[in-house]
Amino acid sequence: MKRAVPAFSSTGPTSVRLDGVDLLSFHGCGYLGLAHDPHVRAAAHEAIDRFGVSGLASRNTSGNLELHERLEERLSEFFGTEAALVLTDGYLADIAAAQALRHAPGQLPDDADRVALHDADVHPSITDALSSAGFQSFGYGAGDMSHALALLDLHKDGAPLVATDGAFAMHGRLAPAAELLRHLPTNANLLIDDSHGVGVVGRTGRGVVELFGLDDPRIILTGSLAKALGSAGGFIAGSAETVEAVRRHASSFSGTTALAPPLCAAAITSLDLIEAEPERLERLRANIGQLHRTARRVGLRSTGTFLPVLRIEMESEDDARRLSAALHVEGIFAPAIRYHGASTRGLVRCAVTSEHTAAELRRLEETLIRHLPEPPIR
Repeated sequence: MKRAVPAFSSTGPTSVRLDGVDLLSFHGCGYLGLAHDPHVRAAAHEAIDRFGVSGLASRNTSGNLELHERLEERLSEFFGTEAALVLTDGYLADIAAAQALRHAPGQLPDDADRVALHDADVHPSITDALSSAGFQSFGYGAGDMSHALALLDLHKDGAPLVATDGAFAMHGRLAPAAELLRHLPTNANLLIDDSHGVGVVGRTGRGVVELFGLDDPRIILTGSLAKALGSAGGFIAGSAETVEAVRRHASSFSGTTALAPPLCAAAITSLDLIEAEPERLERLRANIGQLHRTARRVGLRSTGTFLPVLRIEMESEDDARRLSAALHVEGIFAPAIRYHGASTRGLVRCAVTSEHTAAELRRLEETLIRHLPEPPIR
């Protein structure tokens, strides 16, 4: 039976092995190359020796480890928040935050509608979270502040939750987080899932909150440890009150097995390396610049030039698969993807990391020139 997606036999910082062949890879979200860093791998191995491979139980029963609490301390320090909480997946972090805001006593008057507003382009983790928590949710146009403000004005008496991605990696834009916060009612919250912003944007890579200089207890920051941090799991960072509400009232936290110890240790070490090695972020930004210059040179429309992702939009999914296959023949892996909520046209996604070399990026450019149809969607 033919595989729906590739199954790699091994991976490296800029390579994958597929069907016995090593390919130069421009895929995934390991933007800082941390998943394969020797210090990160050593920390994971040490954690396995001490704790085994699983947390074995819920954090609220007997699955709470020193590593979980240390990671939460590091996340709180990293983002400058009062507290943080670690979950088993970034998707789950949004669900847990929504459950806490919807069900914690005193969050809203008993007779008030539980209303949430969200950007139309948000990751499905946010829309699923709002739906599963029982919010009445309304989408506003992608980045459309006029629409967002109209909805805020309409629902201002119900302490609405506003939810957005921080960095929309597949759409090449950032959320207008500062403006949303400026117009947010005092008794409302702004949930920012910054899975693709953390480790990429902001002066030191702390994401859109750092980029826009935001410091407000109404902000609830969620994200994935599996993107730039190179581990796995999810987090919620914000006020101590919010984090405690998640602990007490989110069944998606209390009813799940704790994050695996090696993943906790890996994430802690990744946070340490981001702070200790600022040159990692500098290399990533240099490569981002080269990626988007490549896009312009080969005639593609380049959006989100501050993000390490290039979308090549084709006329159809078949065209996207053909381009991906042609790159594969030349020894390059850049997948044709179908992204939830994106265009029905075909997409080939190219992503760079801090570990790609200038020569590898030139090879990508030369190969794209040979294989891009005339004209692609530009």
